[in-house]
Amino acid sequence: MQAVLKVAPAVAAGCPLVLKPSPLASLTCVKFFAELLGPCAPRAAVNLLTGGPPSTPAARATEALTRDPRVALASFTGSGTGGRAVLEASAANLRPTSLELGGKGALLVLDDADVDAAADFAALGILQCSGQVCSATSRLLVHESLEEALLEKLLAKVDAVVVGDPLDEASTMGPVVSEAQRAKIEDAVAAALSTGGAELVSKPVDVDERGYYVAPAVLRNPRDDAPAWTEEIFGPVLCVRPFRDDAEAVAAANASPYGLAHAVFTADRRRGDAAAAGLDAGVVWVNNNQLLWPSTPFGGAKRSGFGWEGGEAGLEEYQQRKTVISAPHGWHMGCYPG
Repeated sequence: MQAVLKVAPAVAAGCPLVLKPSPLASLTCVKFFAELLGPCAPRAAVNLLTGGPPSTPAARATEALTRDPRVALASFTGSGTGGRAVLEASAANLRPTSLELGGKGALLVLDDADVDAAADFAALGILQCSGQVCSATSRLLVHESLEEALLEKLLAKVDAVVVGDPLDEASTMGPVVSEAQRAKIEDAVAAALSTGGAELVSKPVDVDERGYYVAPAVLRNPRDDAPAWTEEIFGPVLCVRPFRDDAEAVAAANASPYGLAHAVFTADRRRGDAAAAGLDAGVVWVNNNQLLWPSTPFGGAKRSGFGWEGGEAGLEEYQQRKTVISAPHGWHMGCYPG
C-alpha cells in the first residue's frame, strides 16, 4: 500500500521512477513490479532497487540514488532519521522533497462521546498492523467522567486479542517486522512501568518466542516526560490519560513534536469542528479513525513531515507548475514610439 501511494501518482503524472522499499519489507514490491506494474510500463520507466542493511553495496546504491542530481523529486515514507538523510541529500541539489514521517497521534474522547464507538476506534487505532502505522492513535485522551467506562470496554477488546501466526485464522494480531523492533517495543513498555510512572492495565499475554510477536499493552497515566508518551513506539502500545475540558485535551494532544493525525469523538459537531481546528496535524478524524480513500489527501505537520499523498494534492507532488504568457503575433505595447 505504501508503494502504491507513491507509484500511482508518479505513473499518472508520466514520471519515470525508482522505488526503494525497506530491506525488511521488500517482497510485496518485488511481486508488484514483476507481475503487475513492470509488464504494463514502457521499458525503464519503472525501476525497483532493493537491498540493505547499510553495509551492503545495494545500500550504498541507495545513497547514490538520493544524491544523484538527475532525480527530480524525492518522496520518502519512514522514520525521522531517514527523512533527515533524504532531505540533506536533496538540499545539495535544491530538489523538491516530500516526507511522510512518524506520528504520535491522539484520540480525544469528549464528555458527550459515544463510548462504544470510541472504544472500537481506539482499539483499531493501535492494534491494526500490530501498531506499525505512522497514523496510529497511540495516545488516548479521555474526559475524566468517561474514563472508567471507556477503559472497561477498551480492555475487553484488547484482552481478547489473539497474537499469533497471521496465516492462522484464530490469530487477530500478527508479529512486528523484526527482532530489533520487538526489543524496542518491550523496552519501551518496561521503561514506562519502571521509571515512567505508568500502570499496565491490560492483561499480560504469553506470546510465541519463535516469532517477532509482542503482546498489546495499555498503559495508564504515564508522566509527561515518559518516552512511551512522547516518542513513537511503532507497536501495539496505547497510553491513556484523563482530561477535564476540551481545551486541556487539545493542548495535551498538541504537546508533541509530531503532527500527523488525531481523532476526536463527540456528539456535538461544533465541538468536534472546534477541536479539529485547534489540533496541529495534517489529518483529523471526527467520530471515526484511520479512514482514508484514494482521493483523501494525507500528510503531516511539525516533525511528521511535509507534502501530501492521495487525491489531487498527492498527484500535484509529481507535477511542476508552469506559467506561459502568450500574445498575438505582431502585438506590441507601443511604450517607446520612435
